[in-house]
Amino acid sequence: MAKRVTAVILLITMVMSCCGCWNLVEIDRTAIVAGLGVDLLEDDQMHFAVQLETATTGEEESVKPKNTVLVSNGQTMTEAARNITLRLPRIPLWPHASSLVIGENLARHDLALIADFFMRNRNVRMDSDMLVASNLPLEELFSVNDPLTGCSLRCMEQLLRFQESSLGIYVPVSIAEFFFKLATPGVDPVLPVLTVASIDGEQDLKLQGTAVFKDRRLVGYLNEKESRGYRWLNPGKNMGGLLGVEMPEGKGRVVFEVINFKTKQTPRLQDGLLVMDIEIQAEVNFFEQTGTAKLVGIEQKESLEIAAARQIKQEVQACITKSQELTSDVLGWGRTLYRHYPAEWEELQDHWQELYPETKANIRVNCRVDRTYMGTRSFEFK
Repeated sequence: MAKRVTAVILLITMVMSCCGCWNLVEIDRTAIVAGLGVDLLEDDQMHFAVQLETATTGEEESVKPKNTVLVSNGQTMTEAARNITLRLPRIPLWPHASSLVIGENLARHDLALIADFFMRNRNVRMDSDMLVASNLPLEELFSVNDPLTGCSLRCMEQLLRFQESSLGIYVPVSIAEFFFKLATPGVDPVLPVLTVASIDGEQDLKLQGTAVFKDRRLVGYLNEKESRGYRWLNPGKNMGGLLGVEMPEGKGRVVFEVINFKTKQTPRLQDGLLVMDIEIQAEVNFFEQTGTAKLVGIEQKESLEIAAARQIKQEVQACITKSQELTSDVLGWGRTLYRHYPAEWEELQDHWQELYPETKANIRVNCRVDRTYMGTRSFEFK
């Protein structure tokens, strides 16, 4: 009995001595990281930048976050990141960073310099958005204050997804998705491009273009039309966006809202050449028109659908043409070929960069105008 009592007392003592908060860090000793940025300097030093969320208080205003930007350099990515602590007297909360921005110099050099760091680092969120800075120093980009929240990089996540659903131009890309495509044969990655726009003396962050990669390096850009074409073929989500169409015979411009769409890409071997059959089914709503022509009605429905399908086909073809000019398979046709013809892919894989620009695309678009919202006919003037 005495032995049992002694064992129980010993067990209770051991449990009480095991504190669950051994690694507790007080909040006033931490700093919230909104975004990260990496670039390569001319002397081959890694350049690391962080945007921190700070708050100011006033007697007549509520607490409003603002930017604090810190930078550091190092021979490697790890050294550059750790050197931030020479200037930051707090523990940075890296998992709070929702954006990773790659400088253009590093993007054009070799992304192998940072791949190991980000794929091994448990403090980096793999679902964070990844972007490319358009020929701008990271300090200049990170110093821009958002007019609504103050912390500009914190808004990138919402900005990317809001424009995707409302405009349908750029596709958000996560860190995990980017490095997966970087390591997978038969597909090359892309990233949205981030730049600074100046309006009435005020600076703001803006999405402008899509960066195209090949062999771990930035090789070119897609413009807005080509970026729209990329989204038709590789959407983040297959709904949302606008489609602007110039109507024939001087009837003005029509804007459709994209309700949903489905894209199917099927490879076909024809006379020893690869042909990609692309079929897009889209549903759109009539949203706006310029001019006085009568465009809403049973008689005009077919012409509207033809015009919308023609515009979608032009955007898709523009993306295909540009990617083939850059010899970068951002559309993932190599992976599609592997899924359908694995034996043939084994033979073509080593020569895919030469074969991809010669691949033909057979594009078929079927577009249906579904609704006209609150109006059932065109506006009639006196």
